[in-house]
Amino acid sequence: MSEVDPVSGTRLESYAPATVSTRPERMLLTDRASDYLRAGPADSRSLIASVCQLSALPDLVAEHMAATLLGGHPRFARTLDGRWRLSESAAPAWRAQPADQEPLLSSLSFAVVDVETTGSRPDGGDRITEIAVVTVRDGRIADVYETLVNPERSIPPFITRLTNISWEMVCDKAPFRDVCDEVLRVLEGHVFVAHNAAFDWRFVSSEVVRARGRELTGRRLCTVRLARRLLPQLRSRSLDWVARHYNVEIEPGRRHRAAGDALATAHCLLRLLDDARAHGCERWSDLERFLAAASVRRKRRGRRPPAMPRPVDRDTTA
Repeated sequence: MSEVDPVSGTRLESYAPATVSTRPERMLLTDRASDYLRAGPADSRSLIASVCQLSALPDLVAEHMAATLLGGHPRFARTLDGRWRLSESAAPAWRAQPADQEPLLSSLSFAVVDVETTGSRPDGGDRITEIAVVTVRDGRIADVYETLVNPERSIPPFITRLTNISWEMVCDKAPFRDVCDEVLRVLEGHVFVAHNAAFDWRFVSSEVVRARGRELTGRRLCTVRLARRLLPQLRSRSLDWVARHYNVEIEPGRRHRAAGDALATAHCLLRLLDDARAHGCERWSDLERFLAAASVRRKRRGRRPPAMPRPVDRDTTA
């Protein structure tokens, strides 16, 4: 949503931080602390008494608990007299900037991600078995990172048949916690991209939370959504169909493997962004509006007819 700077009269666009980073995981206690501090700064003792529902805490214990819970968290800061308050940067995760100063899409770099997993539910015990990150910069493939991951659980037979990743292949590999820092390094500073981005984002974010107690934040771009908007003539927007449309080859035996799928998605991304520019998408906010317009139209088309009886105004028996 756009707004106008009351001083300069310049139109402003609100947009998310451009690149992937991490932030402390949201927890019930920090959310309670945030709610409590909306009324104003508070000392450690009264804050912990309210947040943790404890009373008669020694000042030293309360101070230690508050520092452990809130110290280093970007949502909180301290006043000069030592009280806790909400950080000025904690309110919006979005920032406003004049629209003509927003970076061009061509100036952004992208981390194209694909994960292979033991199933489809990161919140139900499924884990990553392989991850690949392809960096796209200046309109070309700049780097490829890939690694097998020990999921620390069994791999169902149907997953092995689909991905050709067996337990024997991963049992001696490092678990995600041991490769987490390297994964974050290759993701940081880029827009997160995937074919069905919600799936890959959920799995990577869940693994990062488990390994480091932090969660991913930043911009995401789904090439399925982009293809749905730009290639309505295709019967399917699966990776196979989109790649075939753009004459992107996936190496034999590399389909449903992280690097093969991520590389194919990266090549498709470059072509999709070219097509999006032909529709006037020069900046991130242009792309967001372009995708949002399609979502609104789908919702309108998807409305069911009213359930109440309607008068008959034509012959329906023919």
